[in-house]
Amino acid sequence: MANTVYNNAVIEGLAKDLLATNVNARSLMTIDNDLQENAGMKKTINTYTYVGEAEELANGVGNTANKRGHIGYVGADYTVKLVQQAFDYTDEDAMKDPQIVDMLTKGATQVMANKLTSDFYSAVATSAAAQGGIGTTTFAKGGKIGYDAVVDAIADMNIEDESGLFLLVSPEWKGDIRKDDDYKAAQMGEVVYNGQVGTIAGIPVIATKALASANCAYLMTKEAVKLFLKKDIEVEQDRNADTRTNSVYLRTAYVVAVVDATKARKIAEAAA
Repeated sequence: MANTVYNNAVIEGLAKDLLATNVNARSLMTIDNDLQENAGMKKTINTYTYVGEAEELANGVGNTANKRGHIGYVGADYTVKLVQQAFDYTDEDAMKDPQIVDMLTKGATQVMANKLTSDFYSAVATSAAAQGGIGTTTFAKGGKIGYDAVVDAIADMNIEDESGLFLLVSPEWKGDIRKDDDYKAAQMGEVVYNGQVGTIAGIPVIATKALASANCAYLMTKEAVKLFLKKDIEVEQDRNADTRTNSVYLRTAYVVAVVDATKARKIAEAAA
């Protein structure tokens, strides 16, 4: 039985396109394909935050010196990670279905994209817990997330362009959003019609199991987090001639980090 050898470049091209597409599909973060460092090396990434306080001023009076706005940044070293997924197929599989390698590659890159997305949520949570990271807007103790909390978070972010904002909520908080009176008044017809979460305060709402039991939500734009990837996906193949089993390994180095804390805001219930 003749063995069909698949060119590494062909698999690499397909995997690279699929991985970028799968990550971009959620539009949660921006992608930088120029990562130079390899797995295990350190990469320094600056996180930017805005500090300032708006004031109501009388005619001819300027801002108080310590309330004037400025951008601060903190550099942090990140260890470059390696994400890999492998799959196997036999010569007989390839003879029965010529698309088997394409389908396996598609599945493998989806699993890799899921890992990168999982690291996205970890990066956001870590930044929100760190000094000088993503800020937090709270609603009253014993209350629930709703229109007012989202509007307050938007105001606290102090950004001019709100068009790129989205709200990430847990499955538990999705119900609270849908029960909000302001949300129902604006969205009930749409929700009944298409069954989707819809929008609140004009902001698209994305419910994700990744925040299950997290007791918080995140208001943000995709500019808050950046995924640094190698330009190419490394492909390696191996073969067991005895069992006619072919193994394919897809891997790439990456870092997921919050790069602009001013473009994200955590929403949580007040402690007291």
